[in-house]
Amino acid sequence: MDALFSKVVIPPENIHHIDTSLLNDLEELADSYERQLVLEFASKDSARFPVFDLILLGIGPDGHTASLFPGHELLAEEGRWVAHLDDSPKPPPKRITLTYPVINHASKVAFVATGGSKQDMLAEILDDPAKNSFPASRVQPGPHGQLYWFVDDAASAKVKYEKTSLKL
Repeated sequence: MDALFSKVVIPPENIHHIDTSLLNDLEELADSYERQLVLEFASKDSARFPVFDLILLGIGPDGHTASLFPGHELLAEEGRWVAHLDDSPKPPPKRITLTYPVINHASKVAFVATGGSKQDMLAEILDDPAKNSFPASRVQPGPHGQLYWFVDDAASAKVKYEKTSLKL
């Protein structure tokens, strides 16, 4: 709340919190959050999966995004909106995440990557996306969706892909 929602105008009913009282039951936690999202999107024209206006993601040095890690079975999830894992290769071990069908149905997906530790991964993903299968590379919004990368100079130092400056 302090870092973001207190600084932007978003109606409180549009903020959907994860129920932290369910942290000891990951399946129920993921189910509960998915039910919240279903209720929110049921009144909208969202077809099988919700259509978020914007999903904001980060990227790890191993190419993971959300809590979708290289080689993990959740990469193949096609039916659920929200899934859980209790064997994350990166702390914390217990997590829930949106799945690819949800992420890739968004109108806009934006990655934010900063720092030199992201250089090699960004160069691989942005310069030759078809060549790799990192989880972040599999974020590909549908035909009407858009994908944006917001990166600093340190993170993009090895990227050959043409950069454009953000103009406000």
